[in-house]
Amino acid sequence: MHIGLLSTDQRLIDEITNVVYSKPLNWMICSAADDLRSKLTEMPYSHMIISDREMDFGDFEEFLEELQHQYAGLKIIVLLSNYHDASINEKYLKMCKLMKLDYVQPGRSTAVIADDIRAWVDGSGVDHANQQSSGKLITFIGSTPNIGTTLASFGVAHALALETSMKVGYLCLNLKSSKLHRYLGRDEHVFTLDGLRAELKAQSLTPERLQQVCDKPKEAHGLHILYGNMLREQAEFFTPSEIIHLLRVARGTFDVCIIEVSAYWDNAATVCGLLEADSKIVVTTADIAHFQEDFSRWIRQVGAVFGLQPDGFELMAVQTDRHAKHSEFTIKDIRKETQLHLIGQVSRHADALSRCNQGKLLDMFVPTHAMHEEVRAVSRKFIDYYKLPRKVSLRQVTWLQKMITGRRAAT
Repeated sequence: MHIGLLSTDQRLIDEITNVVYSKPLNWMICSAADDLRSKLTEMPYSHMIISDREMDFGDFEEFLEELQHQYAGLKIIVLLSNYHDASINEKYLKMCKLMKLDYVQPGRSTAVIADDIRAWVDGSGVDHANQQSSGKLITFIGSTPNIGTTLASFGVAHALALETSMKVGYLCLNLKSSKLHRYLGRDEHVFTLDGLRAELKAQSLTPERLQQVCDKPKEAHGLHILYGNMLREQAEFFTPSEIIHLLRVARGTFDVCIIEVSAYWDNAATVCGLLEADSKIVVTTADIAHFQEDFSRWIRQVGAVFGLQPDGFELMAVQTDRHAKHSEFTIKDIRKETQLHLIGQVSRHADALSRCNQGKLLDMFVPTHAMHEEVRAVSRKFIDYYKLPRKVSLRQVTWLQKMITGRRAAT
């Protein structure tokens, strides 16, 4: 197997060539596009790894088009960086998607890039070209811990399961503070994320296994729940490659999967959960410290390090007061400060804490509760955006049958 690498990053070159070892490989390292062109004429190459740091956008796009046209069987992966302006970074990403090229997201360490390359070469990495036809990942992150992100994200997942005929997954990737099992009254004999550590480390998790270990509440047919990590002292031991493997298996298991991650960006689950997401939702409140300072410090500053731009997020407000006083901040203030599209809001509900403590979170989503319609409105936006098929109610079927029967009788 002959593999080409176009990069001038010596540390990255050393890491990739030393880590990708599972098969006998012949490497061709180039620092310029012209050198790579000439080497390609000397012998056939099966894989080509190309950094976006060696050319400007126009030349880079033409070079990739040339490779695709002349070498139809060549597998190409692009190493995206965050060395460009935000708008240019977005152009590189869109280009890869339009050209159906595999790519490594920006902001990754050299070790993570090497792991991604090894998985790609071995055939176990993600195929971005076919990702559009697989399940969708929607990641929720709070601007601040303990503001109700779990209630909001799980409520949307619950509504999606009720509204659509699709298989819906919910993965709790809050590695240090997972409490959903308690909120649902599942304290005993519950399978949690840490139970998959061996399979994630070995990159051997399958869709069948993931579906098997998920909880399937009878109150929401079609919803599959993987509860979060219970071994908090081991939260830092989850590696990016393990989380990415889990997310990619989830993408192949469920039609749509809701991911909840921690508000703190000091773990692999938060970063990878956002990088892999098709939709990113930031949850915040009308507290100015939450929607101004925390939002700016995390989403704008830390997110940019990983190539995530603020305008790539949608906004969901929680604990809102529809009758706020003039001295209090409102939804309008939140939208003005964040400059994000508001996808929905959840009001402050006095019974939320007591129901969660009693393990009766599902009572918040019954049709008679005010929160039901709030999360349902958000789920319908995802249904429309991703064109998910809606469930046909028994009442609709009965009406349709009567109409058909009436027409037959008339003829």
